[in-house]
Amino acid sequence: MNIYQITQQLKYLISKRTWDDETGTGTNIVFNENSIVVTVGPSNAAFATMIPPICLIRPGAANSDPVADEEPELLMQSFEILLGVVVPGDAVGENALLGANRQANDSSKGRGLLEVEEQLLQSISLLNAVNGIEMYNRTKSEATANLDDSNRYTVFREYGFEALCAVSRYYPPCTRVTSVDAAGAGDADISYFIAPERFDGTGSPRILRVSGATATTDPDDAGATVVQAGAGSQSLSPMPFVVTDSPGAGEFSYSVWAIYDDSGNEGSIPAFWRYSPVATTTVTVT
Repeated sequence: MNIYQITQQLKYLISKRTWDDETGTGTNIVFNENSIVVTVGPSNAAFATMIPPICLIRPGAANSDPVADEEPELLMQSFEILLGVVVPGDAVGENALLGANRQANDSSKGRGLLEVEEQLLQSISLLNAVNGIEMYNRTKSEATANLDDSNRYTVFREYGFEALCAVSRYYPPCTRVTSVDAAGAGDADISYFIAPERFDGTGSPRILRVSGATATTDPDDAGATVVQAGAGSQSLSPMPFVVTDSPGAGEFSYSVWAIYDDSGNEGSIPAFWRYSPVATTTVTVT
């Protein structure tokens, strides 16, 4: 990923974080939709328009290839994330740090800074080697507070991260793509693993079939048979996913592309689709 993609992915993962994530089906989000923004603006204006807790993401400076200083396409990019909460009810600010007057176990209301911090860091930890990103937590500021006219403490904390990233955008392919002669006469099963969930992912991959041992490398190949158009509904588990095709007897090659949408509209605008590198597999069907 490049800087743009990592910034979008950070916002995406934080926005999807829920208080009941361990169940895998959580819907009670930690941050309100309008409370996660990418900004260069001052933090003191955030609470005027946002529902706490708030999360401000600021891309910072970058260094070119900090390890060997030889690769201009490699960057160490810094990010600052500011976290802020408001929990009224005491004169010294303990509530804003530890939480108080909680309304439910699956609600952000009454949650202290240290509780929300835990959710933030768990979201960012999803950016790791599995995604092709190394995210480093470099700094954590002391908690600072402001006391408003209503004797409410607003508590802030800043977190410094660095990510080793590329200059160019990258769209990861499907992996472990295989095809086997299926049980049914003239059928083939194509299996694949999809890339980790992304802000620009569109769902199911595109699969084309051609006769012979040489797979097509063109996702718009008019001479190929469309096995799966792509950008349809695709759950994240269980994997591998299997698609059954019925080409009849013979030798066939399959090409698989993951699809990403640069428009941010979840695959609704094909003109903005970007295809991953192709993954291919060949099978003899009986």
